[in-house]
Amino acid sequence: MVLKTIAYPFGEVKYYEGFIHVKFNEDLDEVKIEYSKKLFEDIEGFYGSEKYILISERNLKTSFNADLMKNLNLSKMRGLAVVSEEGVSRREELIKEQSLFKGSFAYFTNYKAAEEWARTFD
Repeated sequence: MVLKTIAYPFGEVKYYEGFIHVKFNEDLDEVKIEYSKKLFEDIEGFYGSEKYILISERNLKTSFNADLMKNLNLSKMRGLAVVSEEGVSRREELIKEQSLFKGSFAYFTNYKAAEEWARTFD
């Protein structure tokens, strides 16, 4: 059950018990640092000291600078799932992203599989 939904200029975020689903807009070319900072500020405000899983759903053409993860407080994020289409360039980007994250990391081509994975952490 969705506990809260927030619409941002860059996408929509749905909060569930224990996990968040971030669906970036289809026409978004890049996930910028200011988007990520605002998002994590709101996530921390919602979950407080609780740990959570983040599902990031983004189009194949949406680039994500994995280095920006260094500027975020990810200490409460137990796991990260990326939902995106298959692609060689995407795979290389995800390998870099995974190397910067200390928790569980998974890659899916559909949201439903990512949600099922996130629910295994309860």
